[in-house]
Amino acid sequence: MIRRTLLLALLVAMGTAITLYPSAGQPRSQSPTDPADTVKLTILHVNDTHGQLEPKGNSGGIARLATTLDDIRTACSNQPVLLLHAGDILSRGDALTRRTRGAANFALMNHLQFDALTPGNGEFYDGVANLRARIAQAKFPVLTANVMLKSTGRRLSEPYVILDAGGVKVAILGLCYVRMGHSSARPLQVEKPIAVAKALVGELRKRADVVVLLTHLGFLDDIKLAAQVPGVDLIVGGHSHNVLPKGHLVQGPDGANALLVQAGDYYRYLGRVDLKLRKSGGSYEIFSAKARLIPLDKHVKLDPTVTAMIARLASPTPRKTKSPAPAR
Repeated sequence: MIRRTLLLALLVAMGTAITLYPSAGQPRSQSPTDPADTVKLTILHVNDTHGQLEPKGNSGGIARLATTLDDIRTACSNQPVLLLHAGDILSRGDALTRRTRGAANFALMNHLQFDALTPGNGEFYDGVANLRARIAQAKFPVLTANVMLKSTGRRLSEPYVILDAGGVKVAILGLCYVRMGHSSARPLQVEKPIAVAKALVGELRKRADVVVLLTHLGFLDDIKLAAQVPGVDLIVGGHSHNVLPKGHLVQGPDGANALLVQAGDYYRYLGRVDLKLRKSGGSYEIFSAKARLIPLDKHVKLDPTVTAMIARLASPTPRKTKSPAPAR
């Protein structure tokens, strides 16, 4: 669990890298080197990409994301790296996104090996049938803990996933925002995120070393979640398009801190959270967390493989022509 001290609040306000200790009353002395039993985990995240696959001016583009991902994964080859999307992939999309109803976007996300997605409200606008098709297409978990199908009384998809990240168990719980006034919401029953999180996080806390809420609710609702739900380490959010260069700390009801992060929109940034953990009994606990944003700007080269994939996906499907009748 991430613990808070007055010093930490001051450091955050000053824009200083955040170093967090599990026990606020007994912080370890800060030394130039990490403890010998330190385990590192990197969590990368994007949100509100809104179907903008190509660069927008000198910024963004999923090909720039691919280049940066490759660089980070190469540099972190000896430690686990997770990649998360906090929703709104399809709404306001470019021509390729709209023509394929998101199939092209999910094909590219599969290629980039995302680890989890929580759908945004934009994923519901093309109807539940299309979203279920995209969920079936995804080679990664699509998490909807608070969205139920009225016809079955069951969740639209799995509520959470527990990933093994180099021996560290990471629980990721997905919480969605759905515009209930939109016609696409008629088949759905949406439960209150705080109530759902309270019901599930306690159990996840027993089964995992790190508990992450992957949300498409907006920054203010993420603050409410962190303040009211005990046991949360990290909230990776979307919907409000906030740019949080160092993340934001919120003290939970148990006195522990949750770190809130969000990475703007339209692939302008890739968010990065570096966690350091140490063994405590039979599990791991976080003793340091550092959040930052990596600009995906003109200085980042476009990945040629992803660029070629986009061109291929955008190519019109050739029509089948009838074979000429055999000569008699």
